[in-house]
Amino acid sequence: MNYFVNPTVSQTDTKKPQKGWIRLKSHNRKALSEVQKLYGVDLEQEVTHAVEENGFVLLPVEMPVLIGEHFRSVRFLMALSSDVLITLEPESGIAPIDDVEARVKLSSEEISSKDMVLMLIETLIDTTHETVNHISLALDSLAQEALATSGGFDLKGRQVGVADIADTAIGLGEAEELLAHTVEGQLMLARAVRWVRRTMKADYTDTSIILSDIQGSRRHAQFQHSKVRNVQQSLMTTLDLKQNQIIKIFTIVTAVFTPPTLIAAYYGQNFAYMPELGFAWGEWSVMAATAFFALVPMLYIKKKGWLR
Repeated sequence: MNYFVNPTVSQTDTKKPQKGWIRLKSHNRKALSEVQKLYGVDLEQEVTHAVEENGFVLLPVEMPVLIGEHFRSVRFLMALSSDVLITLEPESGIAPIDDVEARVKLSSEEISSKDMVLMLIETLIDTTHETVNHISLALDSLAQEALATSGGFDLKGRQVGVADIADTAIGLGEAEELLAHTVEGQLMLARAVRWVRRTMKADYTDTSIILSDIQGSRRHAQFQHSKVRNVQQSLMTTLDLKQNQIIKIFTIVTAVFTPPTLIAAYYGQNFAYMPELGFAWGEWSVMAATAFFALVPMLYIKKKGWLR
């Protein structure tokens, strides 16, 4: 079983409840079952909000975390009592929790479960700041792409198409979803801090500072979310304009070629007698009439300014 407890607490007897921090991975069914029997708390239940059970407070947290080169929304559970902190984590692990464990191991003093939870929450807040900063840089790049599409041409001189706009829109959608999970994660952290303050009698000043940090982080994420919505709105407006432009082009082409098409259809009929066939300039007359009736709509459209 993967136990991590304070150095001052014996780790030899795993049949008795211990003080400290117990880290569990969701795929380790055997260790999870042993801890549940030892402490009488069900860690496998679906927890969507803070729950009190057998002297423990179950605090669910879900937030985006950098795993490899991509951000993934991960969910884990903290079970807190006056003596024990149990964290149930996904199989892939969570880097911020590893950082907190390293800090606790290096500490020369015994750290209470309450203080470990607050340390963990503070580290997750810092992680959120890094996540939002990363998203902010990505948004700057996406905003430049959106600006390029609104201009009509890219750097290679070709006209920006719907596919280019769709790629940018997909990137904005991913950023929006990531920011939404970030804001939700901050709300869950804020609820966890309030539960720790109420049930574990945590220091009011320390928890107030942490709550202020969470609020600042949430506002930062909400500001970036507003930027995403603004860029999305601009992009959708550009897409509508391009679609209208395409429809207008087809309309103009139809208007220009309809009269010549009618003339060609008329002279393509198999009448027994067509007097124009006997004219010396009959062919040229028909060609001139066709060109005239094609130019008249074009000149009208140009005069109205519909070609712009």
